[in-house]
Amino acid sequence: MIPKPTEDTVTNLLVKELEKYGVKAESFPSISTPSGVRKPDIWCSNGGAYTVEAKFKESDLIDAVAKIQNDYIRWFDVLGIKGGFAVLYPEELTKPMPSEVLMKLAYRAKFKVVAMFPPKDVRKSFTVYEGTLNEIAKILAEHVLSPPEYVEPSTDYIIKALRDSAEYITVALKYLSGQELEDIFGGKEVFKNILQYEEQKYPVETLRLASAYLLVNQLLFYHVLSRRMPDKFPEIDADTIDKPADLNAYFKNVLNVNYKTVFSYNVASRILSGFTDQIKAVINVIKGLSPEKVGGDLLGTIFHDLVPFQVRKTVAAFYTNVLAAELLAWLSIDKYDCKVADFAVGSGGLLVATYRRKRHLLEKERKFSEADHKRFVENELLGIDVMPFAANVAACHLALQSPEYFTNKVNVAIWDSTELEPGRTIPSIAGLKFVFKGQAGLEMYLKPSERVKGVVSLTGEIPEEISLEKYDVVIMNPPFTRHERIPENYKAVLFDRFKDYTDYLHGQMSYFGYFILLADRFLKDDGRMALVLPATALHVKSAEGVRKLWSKKYEVEYIITTWHRLAFSESVVFREILLVAKKTKPSKEAVTKVCVLKKLPDKMSKAREIADKIKNLKNDYEDDEITVKIYPYSKLTAETTDWHKLISLSNLKIAELLDEILSSKKLIPLSQIATAERSDLEHFKFKDFHGFILKDAKRLQRKTDHWFLEKEKTDSIVIRHKKLIHTLEVPLNCLTRALRRFSYVNTIDITDNSDYLIQNWFDRIPEMARYALSSRELSTLNPDVINSWRDKFERKKAHLLLARRLYLSSPGTCLIAYYSDNPTVGIDLWSLKGVSKEDAKILALWLNSSINILQLLYMGVACEGPWMKLHDYMLDRLLAPNPKKLTPRDKKELLETFKSLEKVSFKSITEQFRNRDENRKAIDKAWLTFLGYEGDQETFLTQLYKAILEEIKIINQLMQQQKAFI
Repeated sequence: MIPKPTEDTVTNLLVKELEKYGVKAESFPSISTPSGVRKPDIWCSNGGAYTVEAKFKESDLIDAVAKIQNDYIRWFDVLGIKGGFAVLYPEELTKPMPSEVLMKLAYRAKFKVVAMFPPKDVRKSFTVYEGTLNEIAKILAEHVLSPPEYVEPSTDYIIKALRDSAEYITVALKYLSGQELEDIFGGKEVFKNILQYEEQKYPVETLRLASAYLLVNQLLFYHVLSRRMPDKFPEIDADTIDKPADLNAYFKNVLNVNYKTVFSYNVASRILSGFTDQIKAVINVIKGLSPEKVGGDLLGTIFHDLVPFQVRKTVAAFYTNVLAAELLAWLSIDKYDCKVADFAVGSGGLLVATYRRKRHLLEKERKFSEADHKRFVENELLGIDVMPFAANVAACHLALQSPEYFTNKVNVAIWDSTELEPGRTIPSIAGLKFVFKGQAGLEMYLKPSERVKGVVSLTGEIPEEISLEKYDVVIMNPPFTRHERIPENYKAVLFDRFKDYTDYLHGQMSYFGYFILLADRFLKDDGRMALVLPATALHVKSAEGVRKLWSKKYEVEYIITTWHRLAFSESVVFREILLVAKKTKPSKEAVTKVCVLKKLPDKMSKAREIADKIKNLKNDYEDDEITVKIYPYSKLTAETTDWHKLISLSNLKIAELLDEILSSKKLIPLSQIATAERSDLEHFKFKDFHGFILKDAKRLQRKTDHWFLEKEKTDSIVIRHKKLIHTLEVPLNCLTRALRRFSYVNTIDITDNSDYLIQNWFDRIPEMARYALSSRELSTLNPDVINSWRDKFERKKAHLLLARRLYLSSPGTCLIAYYSDNPTVGIDLWSLKGVSKEDAKILALWLNSSINILQLLYMGVACEGPWMKLHDYMLDRLLAPNPKKLTPRDKKELLETFKSLEKVSFKSITEQFRNRDENRKAIDKAWLTFLGYEGDQETFLTQLYKAILEEIKIINQLMQQQKAFI
C-alpha cells in the first residue's frame, strides 16, 4: 500500500483541486453500508454520490477494482452511488519521502484513475484515465458535475485486470499435480501426441496458470450470462461462497442448457478451501469490470486476447491474426446460409470472422435476428479442436458475437479431427480419454451410461451429439507440426486414417497436410477450403501430394502472402500464406490470383475492402497496399514441384524478368551436372570434440571451437587454444584442408584459405580433446574414431562446395560457393562431386553470381526466417550452365574471369550489392554475356542489385520482428 503520509497528502490536495471546480468533496468520511461502516478517502456528493479511494499502487489494479466494487458499487441502489474511482500512484510516489519533496512530486507525477459505474448505467464502461493531479481532478469533476452519457471501455485494462486475476488464482492451484493437469488439458495422449511433452517433464507452473485462465474464462462468461439473463442465471454472490467448489452450483445452471465446452472443466473443485478469499476477490473484480457493457466485437476481443501467448503456447492454443482471418473469410464465403467447419478451431478466430461475413451478407437482404444468431452458432458453424483450452476460448468467442441473444448451444467439440468423417456423430463435448479413438481401445464402445462418466464432470447427463456432414466451406489454420515431431505410432494411425488418400501421402508430410486431406473429405462439390498454411506447402517435396490433389480436384483461386510480418498467426518463425481453393474440376479459363500485401490491413473494414478489390480484379494490379499477379491456373497444374516461386519475391516484376533469364536452353538442373554429398559437424565429431583447427581466430564462433592456427611450418603447424596460453605442434601429414564454416571465408578459391581437419591419429590428440571431453569420454577416444573421420572425408570430398544453409544478411556471408584444387569438404555445405577442376571453377563463378542468388530466393529457400536452406531435392530445380554446352570461347572467357577473381577478398554480400562492387559486377557481366543479354548491363545490374538488396532487407526485418515477438 501507499505510505499513510503520502496517501493523506495526496487525498487532501485532490480534495482542494476538486473544490476549485465546484465539487462538494469530503475527505475520510464514515459511510454506513449494508456490509458495515466504510471510510473512503474522498466522498463527492453533488448530483449523486461518488467515492474515491487514493491508496493503491499501479500494480494494485485488481485490489483497487475489488475494493471499489465490494465496498461501494455493489450498494449503488442503497447509497445512491453513481460511480467509484480508484487513484493509482506511480512508482516514484510509493516510497516514504520528505514532505517538501512529496508536495513538488505530487503535482508533477502522472497518476492513473480507475473509473467504475453501477451495472444499470449500461453506456458507462470500466475505464482508466491518466494525468497529473490537476488533470485527474478535472476528469473527476466532469464525471460528478456533468456526467457523460457514454464512457468508452478501456479494453487493455480490462484484459490486464483479468490477467492479474489469473495470476492471483494461480497461487491457489499450486498443489495441482501432473496427473490433475493431464485431466484438465486432455489426458496423457494429448500431452504425448499433440503437446509432445514427456511424462515428468510437463511445464507445471505454466499449466497451472493456464488452469487459472480456464476458471477466469468461466467466471467471466457466467457473469456476462447472469447480467443478460438474471432470471435464468442468478448472479454469483461472493458472500455465499464458502469454498471454491461452491461455484459449481452456479455453473450447473449453464451446463443444464449447454455451453459445456466452457463449463465442463472442473477447475474450481481442485482449489482448496483456504484460498476462498482469492476466488471471492476475483468475482468482485469481474463484477467491477462490467464486461457485459462492452459490445459484441470488443467482448469477443477480450476473450480472444485475454490469455498471453506464452501460456497458450504451452497448451497449443495458437491464434490467427484477426485481420488475416477477416481477409480469408471475405474471400471464401459468398452466401449467408453456407455451412462452415473449422477442424482446428483454436481460439475460434476464423469462425468468428466467418460469422461476421455471413451476417454481413444476410444484412444486405434483411435485418439480422436472434433466430439467425441461433442458426449460425447452433447449426451452420462447426468448430473442433483436440485441445480443451482452445475449444473453451472458441466457444466463448463465438457465443459472444451477439451477446444480446441467448444461444442454447455452441457447435464446438473436442476431438482429434483427423479421425472424423462425414456421417459420424460425436458428443458436443467428449470425455477426454475418448478423444484419441485410435488409441482408446474398447473404452469407446462401452454402454452410453458408462461412457459418459467423466464426459461432463459437473452433471450426470449425456451430452448432446453433433452429426457431422459435408460443408460448403472448410476454413482452417491447421497445426504446422513437422513430421519429425509426430510420434511414429501416431503417424501410423494417421496413415491408416487417410489410407484412401494413398496417392497423395508422403512419409515426411507435416501435420498440416493431413488436415488438408481432411478438408477435402468434408467438402461438398463446389465448396471451398480456405487455409492459413506455411509457405513451404507450395514447394516442399513432402507436400507435393497436396499440390497434386489441388491441381486435380480444385481450382486454387487465391494465394496471398505478405512481407509486412513473418506470419498470419502465432508461434511460427517461417512465412505463411492464405490459400483459397474451390472443389471443382479445373476449367481451361481458371486463373489463380497471387497477391502480395505490402502491409497488413490495420482494421477490419480495410481487410474487407482489400478482399473485395482482389475478388473483382480482372488484370494484374498494383497500388501502395497490394500487388496482384493473375496466372492461368494451367501454369500451376502443369508443374506441381514448385509453386512457391510465385510468391518468393516481393517484387513480382523482378520475378518475371528472372523467369525470362532462366528460360535459357544453356541452363540445366544442377543435379544433372553433379552429385551432392552433405557434410555436417556430426560427421567429424566425437561427443563435444570435433577435428577442426580454424585458420583464423575470427572464425571461432562456437563453444566447441577450441583451436586455431598460430604459425605454419614446413612439416607442421603450431595451434593455439582460444582462451589459454597453450600451444601444440601438429604434423601436417595428419591433417587435410576443409571448411569448419564458410562465415568470413572471403575468397572463391579456398585451396590455401580453408581450415584444417584431423585425418590421422597423433599423440597430442588427447591433449587437444581434454578441453571438450570428460575423463571417461577421453579414455574412449581412439584411432578408430579418427579413421572414421578420414573415411567420411574421402567419401564426401569434391572440388566444388555450395552453401546448404546460409544467412545472406550476415556480415560474415561473403560468398556462397567455393573451389579447391584439392578435393575437400565443408560443414553445412554441399560437396558437388563428379565435376572436373575446370567445370568446378566455372560453376563456382555461376553459383556466386547475382542471378543465382536471386534464383535461390526465387526458389523459396528463405522460408524459414532469413536462413536459406537448400534441400537436396532443390538441386533438381536449381539451374546452372551445362558444361557440355559451353563453347571453347565461353569456357576460355569464364576461366579468365575466374582466374582474375579467385584470390580476391570479397566484402559481405550486402556490402557488395550496396556498393555495386566491381568484382561482383565482373562475375555478373560474364554471365549476362554468356546468356546473350542484349540490354545495357550496367543499368540492368544497378536495378538487379537494388532489388536483391531489398529482398534481403525485407527478409531480415521479418526475422527481427519474429525475435521481438518471441
